[in-house]
Amino acid sequence: MHRLPLLLRALLFMALGAAAGGAGPSYGTLPPGMLSRSELSEVSAEICRDHVFDPSIVSRRLPPGYRLVTLAEQAKDDPALGEFLRAHPGYSSHALGSLCFMSVGSFTVDGVRVHPPGHTPMAFWWARAEGPRDARMRGESTWIQLGSWYSHDLTERARILATDPMAQFTDIQVAEEKPHVWRLRLVLPDEVIAGEVRCSGQPMRRHGPEPGYMSVPFSGDHAGKFWVISYFGHHELKAQGDWQGQGSGVFTTALQVPQEAKAFGTVFQLGWSALSGLYQRNP
Repeated sequence: MHRLPLLLRALLFMALGAAAGGAGPSYGTLPPGMLSRSELSEVSAEICRDHVFDPSIVSRRLPPGYRLVTLAEQAKDDPALGEFLRAHPGYSSHALGSLCFMSVGSFTVDGVRVHPPGHTPMAFWWARAEGPRDARMRGESTWIQLGSWYSHDLTERARILATDPMAQFTDIQVAEEKPHVWRLRLVLPDEVIAGEVRCSGQPMRRHGPEPGYMSVPFSGDHAGKFWVISYFGHHELKAQGDWQGQGSGVFTTALQVPQEAKAFGTVFQLGWSALSGLYQRNP
């Protein structure tokens, strides 16, 4: 959220909450058997940038029975992606990923706040995928988590790992540098990703039933686990982003693909809350 005066900011959050439902926002019921429970709220920014990448990079890390959905498959319902593939057909068998940066005012794990007062940054790498569902999954399960990063300044690492066993801790920045302008930075072993995102307009409520549900399987050493997430309150702002990558990693490679910026814009969401349960997949 932009740096509004204190009273105006409070009124806006009240309006966002009221928009979620007449009796006030609430979560849906999560299935029993969770290993851990976490909550994200007071989200002032969720900034996502889609990209293409070679699926062979992560193919051995996927859960049994899962596969990444190709760009060719997704282009059937996405005109911008279809135009990109007509110009660059060599990427038709590539996968679609989404790198999301977040600034979160409250992050709790099993009822315990895991960061100091104020907002804390985090980032997630998800990819479009499909595979067998566990009976406890709720909502769509169209994304799989390939990576997640939290600030190296956090001291409650054991609690964070209890709810997100894929968590890594690094130098990450998600900050509103000046009104309407956000500065992003993520330091990884083989690259550094940076972005400047400019917002405009007023927050618009995202349409859809609330509370919503989604399920997100994990990958790699934790491919047997998944989240079930109940959420409400998503609002969107118009945004434009300038993104750069330095190094040799997957994100830098993606940002160097010719004309990819025309197909993949920057998405800015705020005002939402999410309750997540971590589960172990049944055999």
